Amino acid sequence: MCSQQYHEDQPLEFYCEDCKVLICHKCSVVSHDRHFKTDTQKTAQEQKMQMSDAVAKVKAEMVRYESEIKKQTDLRNKNKVEILNEEKKMTDTVEKLIRDLREHERKMKDKFREIYEAEQKRHATRLENLELVATQLKSCFERCQSILDRNFSVEILQTNHAILGRCNELLNVRKPDLYMSPYVHYLVKKKLDLMDRVVVTKTDPSKCLAEGQHSKEVKERKETNFVIVTKDSEGFQCYQQDDKIKVDLLTPEGDQLKTNIKDTKDGKYTVTYTPQDAGQHRVEILVNGQPMTGSPWIVQVHQHQHQFAFQFGSKGKGQREFDGIHDIDVSNKTGTLAVADSGNNRIQLLSSEGNFQREIKIDGIPWSVAFTDSGDLLTLVPRSDNKLRVFSEEGHFIKHINDKHLDKPIRLSIASDGRIIITDWSDKKIKVLSPDGNDLLQSFSSPHCDKSPFFAIFHQDKFFVSYYIDDCVKVFDKTGLYLHDIGCKGSNDGQFDYPLGLVIDKYNRLIVCDALNRRLQLFTLSGTFLSKIDGQYFKNGFPRYVAINRGGSLIVADIDNSRISVFY
Repeated sequence: MCSQQYHEDQPLEFYCEDCKVLICHKCSVVSHDRHFKTDTQKTAQEQKMQMSDAVAKVKAEMVRYESEIKKQTDLRNKNKVEILNEEKKMTDTVEKLIRDLREHERKMKDKFREIYEAEQKRHATRLENLELVATQLKSCFERCQSILDRNFSVEILQTNHAILGRCNELLNVRKPDLYMSPYVHYLVKKKLDLMDRVVVTKTDPSKCLAEGQHSKEVKERKETNFVIVTKDSEGFQCYQQDDKIKVDLLTPEGDQLKTNIKDTKDGKYTVTYTPQDAGQHRVEILVNGQPMTGSPWIVQVHQHQHQFAFQFGSKGKGQREFDGIHDIDVSNKTGTLAVADSGNNRIQLLSSEGNFQREIKIDGIPWSVAFTDSGDLLTLVPRSDNKLRVFSEEGHFIKHINDKHLDKPIRLSIASDGRIIITDWSDKKIKVLSPDGNDLLQSFSSPHCDKSPFFAIFHQDKFFVSYYIDDCVKVFDKTGLYLHDIGCKGSNDGQFDYPLGLVIDKYNRLIVCDALNRRLQLFTLSGTFLSKIDGQYFKNGFPRYVAINRGGSLIVADIDNSRISVFY
C-alpha cells in the first residue's frame, strides 16, 4: 500500500519511470501527473530480467575467480615443490661432491703414503751405505793415527803395506751419490666448479624451442646454425639475463664439436657450428640445467659430393695437348697445375681453369711431379740418372738432387712438413727423404707383400700407399709400421682393379683412382667406403692420377685419353 499521507488505502499499482519509484493512483494524479508511468508487474518483469543478467555475470566472475584461486594455489604448491626439489638437488649434489672428495682424499693419502714409504726406504738404504763407508774410514783412520802416535819404527814397518793397501782400498771405493728425491706435486686438472647461486627466471624449458634445426640440409665443413627461442610458461617469448643456455653437439665418434652461441638479448640465441665429418651428430640443449623441448635430436650431416665441372685436353704436341700424362700436382701457393706430359718430354703448367701458362722442357721423361710449399716444382726422371730436378714455378732450373739412396724411383709426393716421399720399384720400399733431399729419414715396406708400391702420401701421422699389383691401399703409421689394408681385388664398392693415384681432400676423405674399374672411390681415413665417382666422365678412359687444388676442386688425369677432368 502507498505510504503517502492520505493515500494509505491505495495500492501501489504504477511505476514512475522518471522518478524510479512505485506510486498509487492518487500519486499518479497529484505528484506524478506529467511523468511517464508504467504498470508495476510489467516493469518488475523487465527489471527482473536485467537483475538476472547481472546475477549471471557476477556468478560467472565468481567462478572465474574461484578458478584463478585454484590455479594460483596449484602454482604456489608447484613452486613449493620445485624449490624444495632444487634445494634437495643442491643438497644431494654437495653431499655427493663431499663423498667424492673424501674418496679422492683417501686415495691421494694412500698414494702419498706409498710415495713417502718408498722414498724413505731409498734414503735409508743410501744412509746405510754412507754410514758403512764412514765407519770403515773412521776405523782405518783411528788405527793409522794410533800407529803414528806411538811412532814405533818396527810397528810402522810391519803395518805400512797393509795400512796403505787398506787406505787405497777405502779411498778407491766408489762414493755413493746422494739420493735426490723426485719432486712431488699434487696436480689439480680442474677446480671444483660450482655456480654458487640460484637462478630465478620466468623461462620455462618445456616451452622453449629451436627454430631451423631441421629446415636445412647440413653439409660437412659448411657453417650452419639454428636459433633457440626462450619462452615463459604461457608460451610467450621472453628474455631473462640470468638464463643459462648450454649446447652439447657430439660427432659420430662422440667427440664434442665446438659451437658458438650469440645472445641477441631478446630471448633468441643463435647457435653456429661447422661439422667436420659426415654422419649423425647429436644435439642436446639444456635451459637452466633442464632439457629443452625436443632435445636431444639427431642432425644428419651429409658428405660433400663432387660435381663435374669441365674437361680439357687431347692427344697432341700443342698447348693443352698431351702425349701420355704420367702425373699431376697443384701448387698450394699459386694454384698452378703441373702436368707431366711424358711423351712430349715436358711439364705443362696451367691455371686452375685449365689455361696454358708455360712449359718446362725436360731432358728425359718426366715421370712424377710435386710442388713444395715454397712453390718450387720437383720432378722425377727415372731410367736416366734418378736425379730429382728442382725448377721454379716460372720454369727456371734450380738444382739437381742426386740421392744415393734411390735405385729405381717411380713416384714422389711431398708431406706437409716438406719431407719427400718416394716409392722405389727396385727394393719395393717407401723412402722418406729430408726436405732438401740429402738425407734418408725412413725406409720401410710391407712385411707380408713382395709387390712394389706405386704411390705414397702422408696425412695425419699415417702413410697411405697404393699397390696396384696387389689391388689394395696399405696403411702404415708414422714410423713405417704396417697397420692394415684398404680394399681388395674386385669391382664392388670398396674393391679395386689397378689402384694408382691417391689424394686426401679437405673433408679428410681418401680418394683412390680405381683405374681399370673406370672410377674414383672415396673412403674415410680408417678405410670405410663412402661413395664413388664413375660413369660418363671416364668413358673409354682410365683415371690414374688425382690432385686437389686450393679451392677443394678435384682434378683427375686420364692417361689413355690425354684428358683432364675437373670436379667442384
